[in-house]
Amino acid sequence: MSRRRQVLLFLALATPVVVLRLATSLYPLLHTLYLSAFESSLLAGSSQYVGLRNYVEMWRDPAIRDSVSFTVLFVLGSTLLELVLAFPLALLLNASFRGRRLARTVNLLPWAIPTVVAAIGFRWFFDDQYGMFVDAVHRLAGVRPAILVDPWPARLAVIGANVWKNTPFLAVILLAGLQGVPKELYEAAVIDGASAVQCTRYITLPFCAGLLSTLGIFFILWQLASFDLVYGMTQGGPGTATSVVSYRILQLAVLWFNYGMASALSVVLFLLVLVVGVMGVTLLRRFDVGL
Repeated sequence: MSRRRQVLLFLALATPVVVLRLATSLYPLLHTLYLSAFESSLLAGSSQYVGLRNYVEMWRDPAIRDSVSFTVLFVLGSTLLELVLAFPLALLLNASFRGRRLARTVNLLPWAIPTVVAAIGFRWFFDDQYGMFVDAVHRLAGVRPAILVDPWPARLAVIGANVWKNTPFLAVILLAGLQGVPKELYEAAVIDGASAVQCTRYITLPFCAGLLSTLGIFFILWQLASFDLVYGMTQGGPGTATSVVSYRILQLAVLWFNYGMASALSVVLFLLVLVVGVMGVTLLRRFDVGL
């Protein structure tokens, strides 16, 4: 086949994919940028060019500031706890014991439950009138904590529910990474008198460092745009204490038809994801973890 035919074949095969990606990615991004410069409201039936005013007013809105602050806490806190808990869980699932297959299957149950279903379950679990958690605390301490009514307990409850939901998935991925560590290294270390803790510190952790870093960055990016758990569990309450940026965008665009402000906030979220992604890839390449 001549070079010209190869080029034409490449263009014929690649063009539909490129056009599809531009239509589903680039056009929505550009249209969102365009809408962010307008004060557009379906309820008012008007659209007026305002330049950067939406971005300025965004930071004056206390509800949006609460959403940004909780989003940072939610994403960083959840990711850190998930990694800290998933690693020992993966070590446990990688050990040899009777019933290991059953344990691995049970481990995946929280992750297999749809997020909205899990959120509704946790909302009942923490209910201040008939929730199981509140009832247990009442039986033990004689008090009924208002978990989803007070801001900080509600924030911690949402983070805890998110960690419960996602940790098993991380553990399974780390389990696959652990199975790639050469067993000869452990055997040599045991012969040299190394303990289990030393094997974990000097063999397992270095081999899994790249995977841990990759999972950390992936989950930060993923959870920056997630809102289904908050929607099903607290709907951003009490007040705006547990509202995340993506849920605030949903409220502005779908509930209140404020497309201009919603688009401006979406652009900010996009830039945040872009910055975190670029920083993550740069750090991974700098520390030579497989990219």
